[in-house]
Amino acid sequence: MRNLALALAAIVLLALAPFGLGGYEVNVLMIILFYVILAVGLDLVSGYCGQFSFAQGAFYGIGAYTTAIMSRDLGTSFWVNLPAGIAVAGLFGLILGVPALRLKGHFLAIVTIAFQTIVYLTISQWTSFTGGQTGLAVPPVGPVSLFGVTLFEIGSLRSYYWLTLGVAVVALAIAWRFLKSRLGREWIAIRDDETLAAAVGLDTTRGKLTAFVASAALAGAAGVVTAHALRGVTPDDFTIWISATVVAMMVVGGKGTFIGPILGAILLTAMPEFLGRFAEYKMFIFGVLLVVTVTLLPEGIVGRIRRLREG
Repeated sequence: MRNLALALAAIVLLALAPFGLGGYEVNVLMIILFYVILAVGLDLVSGYCGQFSFAQGAFYGIGAYTTAIMSRDLGTSFWVNLPAGIAVAGLFGLILGVPALRLKGHFLAIVTIAFQTIVYLTISQWTSFTGGQTGLAVPPVGPVSLFGVTLFEIGSLRSYYWLTLGVAVVALAIAWRFLKSRLGREWIAIRDDETLAAAVGLDTTRGKLTAFVASAALAGAAGVVTAHALRGVTPDDFTIWISATVVAMMVVGGKGTFIGPILGAILLTAMPEFLGRFAEYKMFIFGVLLVVTVTLLPEGIVGRIRRLREG
């Protein structure tokens, strides 16, 4: 009950934040929310199920390009494209999950990196379909209507921030529900000892595949919202650097802790804003921070705090 109250208080504060902030700060908050969805999604498959993935940026791009292409070729709205982007990204998550049935550790990591590279090359080189390096324009979400009556218009930065917040809240609620279900317990059992999990009758094949699908689906949702908020997509928005950043967020915050990736997303997204003239060294600083965390805090910030509290 206490956790629910804290979560509701955080949602209310985030919903009211745009009224006291300028456009730049609201934009930073929106980017943080994108990364929160991506990092929590990655935590499902890597932190809880123990299947390392370097492909979150690819699923993010798949969701974004799904809505861009559907908007261009079919003229469909955001509300149609959102579930479609989630479904398409989830399908690719299922496809990528198949190698996870036989591969582990570094070998699985290599496969996910290869997948990330293939997706990037496809969207950057298939000019006739994806627009190549130029990318694709994406229309605004537009008005939200009910029975022909316009309830509100989504077009301003604030409205896109609230839309992103809404999607993030739903995504996190679904992820939390997964983790508290039998499926979530199966993921943890697979992570801790896959052989033992199979020996006691758990369906490890289903567990791994559902973890990849859930992780990819959340990234796809973030991609759809991002595409409409930015009014366009380009391949450079979905490089392997995005995947590396999301991995860093999960590791720094604490994988397998739920709140850890959220904290990591906040810290690593906001960090460049406090680096000032050193912001150009962001990648180097991220790398150093990741090495320090893995060396001194292998369980991440939240994981270490929990260990200290438990004595």
